[in-house]
Amino acid sequence: MDPIRPAASISPVSTSPIMPLRPLSDGARNEAQTSRTLDPAVSLDVKPEAAETKLPDAERRAYVRDADSQSLVFRVTDSQTGEVVMQIPDEIILKARAYAREASVSTGERIAKTA
Repeated sequence: MDPIRPAASISPVSTSPIMPLRPLSDGARNEAQTSRTLDPAVSLDVKPEAAETKLPDAERRAYVRDADSQSLVFRVTDSQTGEVVMQIPDEIILKARAYAREASVSTGERIAKTA
């Protein structure tokens, strides 16, 4: 085993003196705090009239069970055209699950295929 040797000396990165940070004055601190004020993330209208107005629902959201893969699917469809706008999980994932379900056979299970 090699003996432990001292580490080589490394020169400092900078030789200039370190300047201390000066604290903010009260006026600058108050100005910085007021400029950091954020708008509320959500605004609610709790007037009784607001509850009566309802936006037209352009999309329909629903949970359905896919028959082939036996998976629960979340679909957003356009209510006017019936086209699927978004689906979770994707159609490819559902097909892969259905394929895996058919390909795997439980022990002792028989599969009857008819033409």
